[in-house]
Amino acid sequence: TSSSLFTPNRQAEALKADMTDSKLGAAEVWTSRQALQDLYQKMLVTDLEYALDKKVEQDLWNHAFKNQITTLQSQAKNRANPNRSEVQANLSLFLEAASGFYTQLLQELCTVFNVDLPCRVKSSQLGIISNKPGGGAIVTPQPSSCSYICQHCLVHLGDIGEDTSFLRPPRCHGGPWRTSSGLSSSFTATST
Repeated sequence: TSSSLFTPNRQAEALKADMTDSKLGAAEVWTSRQALQDLYQKMLVTDLEYALDKKVEQDLWNHAFKNQITTLQSQAKNRANPNRSEVQANLSLFLEAASGFYTQLLQELCTVFNVDLPCRVKSSQLGIISNKPGGGAIVTPQPSSCSYICQHCLVHLGDIGEDTSFLRPPRCHGGPWRTSSGLSSSFTATST
């Protein structure tokens, strides 16, 4: 219910403030980013309608991923940056983590809300037995909200794939998604 999510909204605001606090070190910012991801993921899974009404999915993308990706890309493109190769490595790792987060979130949303996507391998086929996350009741959302949030995750997986493509040669790696040819891949990055 909306009243039970009031505290998470305050937590999210505090975590976002921590992520922009110049006095905090990289480890503290990373910890705050992880906590924000976990908090928003829980909000999306337990009360999707309320979370969408509060634009949690947009906040999640912008504050936990997009801002950091944009910062790292800018630093990685700066040829005068003496730490450029380290920044590129950090960007690559961050993009892999973002891809993993959205892949896992999409898998969880599809499982919890019983959404059948043609590209999705069912959790049971991956050896995942539990269909519901532990702790707390889940408010059943409208089917259109389920479709929207799944599309949102897929769009960002595509965005991340595009961002990844300039860092390394194209490759296909396994994940819980099938291409039209039946091959398993999280996404296939293409060179630009």
